[in-house]
Amino acid sequence: MAQLQTRTGLGVFLALSGGLLISIDIPVIRLAGAEPWLVMLARGLGLALVLGLVLIIAGKRIGAPPNPFDDRQFVEIGILFGVSSIFFTLAVFNTSTANLVFILAFNPMLAAIFAWALIGERPDLVTWGTIFFTIIGVAIIVSDGLEGGTLKGDIYALITAVFLALSIVRTRQSGKNMSLAPAMGGMVTGLFALPIALSNFSMPEQPAWLLVNVLVLVPLAGFTLSFAPRFIPAPQVAVFFLLETVLAPIWVWLIFAEIPSNKTLTGGLIVLISIAFHTAWNLRAKN
Repeated sequence: MAQLQTRTGLGVFLALSGGLLISIDIPVIRLAGAEPWLVMLARGLGLALVLGLVLIIAGKRIGAPPNPFDDRQFVEIGILFGVSSIFFTLAVFNTSTANLVFILAFNPMLAAIFAWALIGERPDLVTWGTIFFTIIGVAIIVSDGLEGGTLKGDIYALITAVFLALSIVRTRQSGKNMSLAPAMGGMVTGLFALPIALSNFSMPEQPAWLLVNVLVLVPLAGFTLSFAPRFIPAPQVAVFFLLETVLAPIWVWLIFAEIPSNKTLTGGLIVLISIAFHTAWNLRAKN
């Protein structure tokens, strides 16, 4: 196994940037007004295209593997990322949003367990405490909508959390720059969605917003969140994925005037305080 690096400031910056970017994802998709399978196809192929071009033009300069598609770890991590995206979409279609969000909140805990088992990187008590309080916060946010899904959809959501956690941990374990591995994941996702999207094709209401999503937002988020595990432990990266759960309703409120509930604001505040405390603690501890 490659020597694990710890550069907390850089890792936190990358994970925070990625978390903030994916928090804008849902509002931008809503602005586009596109069919879900078309979104999945466009996001997958856009991710593969943009990061693939970066790989060709600047891969060597940013420290990507010399021949990434001959690198077993690069391919494996990309496939893990792609499979998590596929099951996320399947979960969206087969369970309630509340169930999906709540199950995905266990991603940091799964990442902590996998990191401990596969790398021997044991999370500290502050990390476990952060995971506990973020799960409580997400539970408050979605409490009114829980139990509204189906068993099949909930299983899809759990598989999503497992594969996402594994992709983060395996990135950390590789010790390499895997920031461009989502290009492989995008290919997997796009090819899966292609036949369904084409058979139900319809133009989005606002194509420009879809282009912003697939050519800017998703590649940047994929790049930063796949780069961060090189510098900080996997559970710490996974915690920042929860920013989407907290901030997306705020952006929707500002853009579409859909006022979030008191439970959303209360739970979101708990999650944000937990993430802020955890980040400050780790930055202080490394200085």
